[in-house]
Amino acid sequence: MQFVNREQSVDIFPETIMAEKREAAINSYITDMLALEEHISKAIKAQAEDFGDDHPAVGRHLTEMHEVIGRHIHELDALADTKSGNAVGDAIKQAGSVVAGWGAAAIDLVRNEKLPKNLRDDYTAFSLASIGYLMLYTTASALESEDTASLAARHLADYASMLNTLLQLIPDTVVEFLREDGFSPRPDVLYGIHRGLTEAWRGHAAAAH
Repeated sequence: MQFVNREQSVDIFPETIMAEKREAAINSYITDMLALEEHISKAIKAQAEDFGDDHPAVGRHLTEMHEVIGRHIHELDALADTKSGNAVGDAIKQAGSVVAGWGAAAIDLVRNEKLPKNLRDDYTAFSLASIGYLMLYTTASALESEDTASLAARHLADYASMLNTLLQLIPDTVVEFLREDGFSPRPDVLYGIHRGLTEAWRGHAAAAH
């Protein structure tokens, strides 16, 4: 008959519990991001199809964004598959309830609105995804999950790039739709707006240092 050393039993179980809590903390962010990415993917695809004919330049950008988001979903799925047990898979099946907690702007992206307002809502949703990946990156780094931290950092960088693209597209589309509504914007207005955007970001970067 074998006896379990009492000191060993005290040491082993807390370690197991902490490991499970560590995985649960990381997995909760993975499932949240997968749910959000899947929702954004559907919206961006629909927008690319809706606006592609009348606004081909914007349509191309939206198609490229949809491809990036599709890669994110694939990588998140692959990461979830590496996690032990069925906890991640079960949570992903409840993705709809997860997305519902992210806010109206991330839920109702596909609308019968003009392009500038759709891009505005895309910017809001992309910002939400960026914060989500920042939280995943921080959690994974703090809990020494290198594969998750690396994925989160890559996806965060992708969203930084896509947000910058939207910043460039939105003023142009606003002016375009003002013209379609019969207004006559100043010819140099876009130059001034883009210059102002550049100066604002440069000023922010300088202040940060």
